[in-house]
Amino acid sequence: MKLKYVALIVFVVILAVIAVPVSNYFLKGKIEKALANLPKHVSVETKNIEVDITSGTMAFEGIDVIIHDTISNETDLKLKLNAILVRDVDYMDFIFSNILNIKEVDLDAPKMVYYKQGKKKKPSGPYNASQSPEININRVNIEDGNAQVLDQQTDSLLFEVKHFKIKLQDVSHTPDVSHRIPVTFHDFNITADGVRLNVGNFDRLFIDNVHIEDQVVVINKLHLKTMYSKKELSKHIKTERDHLDLKLDSLTLDNIDFGYKNDTIFYFSTQKSKLHHLDLEVYRDKLVADDHSIKLLYSQMLRDLKFDLDVAELEVVDSRISYKERVNHRIVPGEIFFTEFNATMKNISNTYPEGGKTEIKTTSKFMDEALLKTDCEFDVNNVYDRFLFKGNLGKFHAVNMNQFLVPNLNVKFKGILYHTYFTIDGTANHSSIHLKTKFDGLHVSILRNHKHHHKKNRVLSAIANIFVSKTSKKGDSPFAEAVRHNVKRDKTKSVFNFLWLNVKDGLIHAKN
Repeated sequence: MKLKYVALIVFVVILAVIAVPVSNYFLKGKIEKALANLPKHVSVETKNIEVDITSGTMAFEGIDVIIHDTISNETDLKLKLNAILVRDVDYMDFIFSNILNIKEVDLDAPKMVYYKQGKKKKPSGPYNASQSPEININRVNIEDGNAQVLDQQTDSLLFEVKHFKIKLQDVSHTPDVSHRIPVTFHDFNITADGVRLNVGNFDRLFIDNVHIEDQVVVINKLHLKTMYSKKELSKHIKTERDHLDLKLDSLTLDNIDFGYKNDTIFYFSTQKSKLHHLDLEVYRDKLVADDHSIKLLYSQMLRDLKFDLDVAELEVVDSRISYKERVNHRIVPGEIFFTEFNATMKNISNTYPEGGKTEIKTTSKFMDEALLKTDCEFDVNNVYDRFLFKGNLGKFHAVNMNQFLVPNLNVKFKGILYHTYFTIDGTANHSSIHLKTKFDGLHVSILRNHKHHHKKNRVLSAIANIFVSKTSKKGDSPFAEAVRHNVKRDKTKSVFNFLWLNVKDGLIHAKN
C-alpha cells in the first residue's frame, strides 16, 4: 500500500512538473495569438514574453505599439516600452468569471508620441465596453516615461514631457458602463520634469517640475513667453496683440478635484491656490493695426467657459506686473508698473448660485512709490456684468507717470497727488465714478514731437493750465471731488482701458 501512495505522489509531482511548463507555453501562445489578432489599425510587437502560471507573473520585453486612424490610416500613436511586468494575476477569476484581478503592473521607460490631427468627430453614443473583461489592478507604476504630441501635418512639437513617473492605486475598468472614460482610480502620484506646451501660434509654456500627490499640485519654475522678440512679433501679426513674458517661481493648488458630471460636463475645483513671485511683463506695439474684436469682462469670461470651474481662494504673493506700450519707433516705450503686488481672490467660479460674489482685493506699489489698494466684486450670473471697483491711491508724485505719458500721450505732469479715492459702478456698457482727490502744485505740459525727443508746446500748455486746478485746497474741504455718469465703454478695448476712462474722467472734472 505504501508503494502505491509513493507511486501516486510521484505521479502527481511528475504531472505538475509537466503541467506547469505546458500551461505556461499554452498561455504564452494565447497571448501571442491575441496580439496577432488585434484590429487592423493596431499593431503590437514584443521581443520576448515570459509567463509563470505558478506565481501569476507575466513579463513583456521590447514592446512596440502603433495605432493608426481607422479612416485616414495615418499614424495616431507610437509607444515603445523597455518592459512590462505584471505581478500576481488571478487566472481562476479570469477563466471562470471574466474578471482580471492583478496585484501590480510595472511599465518601464514608456516613450509615447501622439500625432495630433485636425478636429476629429467626437463619439456621439455611450462608451461600449461589453466585450471587455472587468479589470482590477491594485497598483500601477510607470517609471522613466517620456511623452510628445506632434502636429501630424508639420511634425512640429506641440507638447512634451521629458521625464515623468506615475503611481496609480486601485485602478478599475468595468464593462457595460455608459462612461466615456471607463477607467477609474482612487489615489495617484505624478512627477513630471521638462514640460513644454505650445499655447496658440505665438506663445510657449515651459515648466521645470510638476508634482501631484494627495490632491495637491505643486508647479515649480513656470515660464510663459512669446516665441518671437518684440520687434519680430510685429512682423508676424496683422493686428496688435500682447507680447508676454511671465515668470512664476511656484504655483500650489490644494484639495483639487476634477472629472465629468453626468458623463458630459468637465469640472475642476480647488480650495486654495497660491502663486509665489509672479513677474509679468506685457508689451504692445501700437503701431500695428488695432484689434477691433470685442473684449469680454471677466464675469462673462467665467460665465462662458465650457466647463465648471470653482477656485475657492487664490493668492498672489510678492509679485510684479508691468505694461509697456510703443507708439513711436524713435522713442523708448512708455511703462506702467506695479511692484510688491499681492492679491486675494475668492470664488473664481462659474458654479455659485445667483447672488454670490467673486471678490478680488489687491495691494501694490504703483510706479514704485504710491501704495495702491483695489477692491473689485461681481456676480458671474449677472447677465449685465454689473461690477463694483474701488481704488485707494496714496501719495504720488505725478512726475513718475511721465515715463508713460510722455512717449504715449505727449503730455507731462508735475505736482503731488496726496490721496485719491474712487468707486466705479459699472456694467458691460456704461459706468459711473465717484472720485475724491487731494493734490497740490499740479501743472501740465503739452508736448510736440521733435526728432528723437519731445519739446514743450508753450501755447497749448498755457491754455491747458487755465483749466487745470493747481491745488485742491479750496473751500472747506481739502479734497476735490467728481461724480461722473454714463462713462461709455469701448468694447474693443481692454478691461483696464475701461477703468482708466473712468479715472481720467473723474480727475479731469474733480472740483472743490
